[in-house]
Order: sequence, then structure tokens, then C-alpha cells
Amino acid sequence: MSDNDSSDDDVPLSALAPAAGTKRQSRGGSLGKSVNYNEEDSDEEQEFQDDDEEEAAVDEEDDDEDDFIDDDDDDEDDQPLSALKSPPVKKKLAVKKPPKKKESSAKAKKPKPKSSAKSSSSSAANNSNYKAPSIELYANCDKGKLIQSTLLRWWYAYTWPDPKSLPTSTPANYTALDGFPGVYICTSGSDVGKFKDYRDMTTAPNFKNFAHKPASELQELLLKAIENQRKALRKMEGEGTKTEKDLRELEKWAGKLNCSKVDKEAEKVLKAAKLSLS
Repeated sequence: MSDNDSSDDDVPLSALAPAAGTKRQSRGGSLGKSVNYNEEDSDEEQEFQDDDEEEAAVDEEDDDEDDFIDDDDDDEDDQPLSALKSPPVKKKLAVKKPPKKKESSAKAKKPKPKSSAKSSSSSAANNSNYKAPSIELYANCDKGKLIQSTLLRWWYAYTWPDPKSLPTSTPANYTALDGFPGVYICTSGSDVGKFKDYRDMTTAPNFKNFAHKPASELQELLLKAIENQRKALRKMEGEGTKTEKDLRELEKWAGKLNCSKVDKEAEKVLKAAKLSLS
């Protein structure tokens, strides 16, 4: 046994190759049916492999699409924030329409106010040229200042109307007006609304009556009014007020007047203005 085994081992490899081929053929011939079975199995395995390859191809396409979408998403994510802002909306500027020719022509036809300006200037000139005894005396002579100063405080000099000249009882169907002694208004009968005035207008404190008085009488009235006003002022506000100082200055001026010269000066002023006291 050991010698045979050793002889088999000494056989060259080339001598063993045909024997191996014959054995393979004999196996193939004896297993013909199994070869056919193996071919069907190989076909089925091939179909499974083809199906797997198709599924792998589909998966690769899906992956490619996903990669494409991901790439787009990455591209969008890589965009700067300023590119994502909505573009600013430009406001439309309001275009002013040019004025119509009719309006311009209407404006061109407005030189009429000049006539009104002329009329106003002429009226002002007429007003400046207006003359009256009160205006001339107040502005140009001492008698005018004497009259004006007395009218400002006449109630401190005398009482008007004189209570003795007024009726002792109110007329029938009439009512006395408060603050206007000697004046009554009808409140019943056929003369409702009418007035009755019992005041003596010849002694009323107005420019006309005072202008006809001589300067000496006006001086006396003014000094009396200043004295009584000073007494009332001291009772209300005490001594040393500004009003009291003004009264003192006015009193000095009135006391120094030369009444005869004051009257002559007033006559000259009225004559120069071609005016007279009515």
C-alpha cells in the first residue's frame, strides 16, 4: 500500500489531466437532467439579477433627481439675503397739470383792483382833507386841549341833567331808563317804543356847548374836575399813584393859561381853516 501510494504520487501532472477531463464528461453525461435544471435556475437567477439592476437604476435616477433638487436648494440657500428681498415699489410722482389757458386769460384780465385802489386812495385823501372845528381845535390850539380835558371828567365838575329840570313823576304809560335820568320809554298804548327826553341839551357836556364857552369858564370847570377826581382817587387807591401825578401836571398847565390869548388863538385857527362854530 505504501509503494502504490508513493508510485501514484510520482505520476506527472500532465498524465493526470485527461483523466480529469474524462471524469468531467462522465459527470456531465450522467447529470444531463441536472444540467438542464441548472440552466433554468440560471435563467431565473438572471431575471432576478436583471430586476435588481433595473431597481438599482431607478434608485440611481431618483438619487440623481434628489441630488439635483438638493443642489437647487443649496444654490437657493447660498443666495444672499439682499437678493431675496422684494424689489422696492417705485411711487408714482404726481404730475401737476399745466393751468388751462382760460384761467391764465382770466388772471390776465384782473387789472380792475387798481380802480378800487384809486377810489380808496381818493377816499383817504378826502378823509384827510375833511375839516371840522373839533379836529382843528384839538390839534392846533390850547382851547381844544382845554375842551377835551374837561369832557374827559365833566361829571366831577357839575351834574347833568339838572335834577330841578326833570319831571317829578314818570309820565303815564312810560318807564324811566336806568342810567339815563330824564329819559323815558313808552311801554303801553299806541306809542310803544317811543322815547321822551326831558334833559336840557343846551347844558349837555359836548363839544358844541363847550366850544362856545369862554376859556375862563372852561378853565374853572377843569380845575374843579381835577380837584374832585383827585379826592376820589385817593379814597380808592391812596396817594402817590401815577394818575395823581398826571392830574397834577394837567392842573399846572391849566392854571398857567392866559384865557384871553387862548380864545384869540382859537378864533385864528378856525378862520384859517375857513370854519365857524354853528
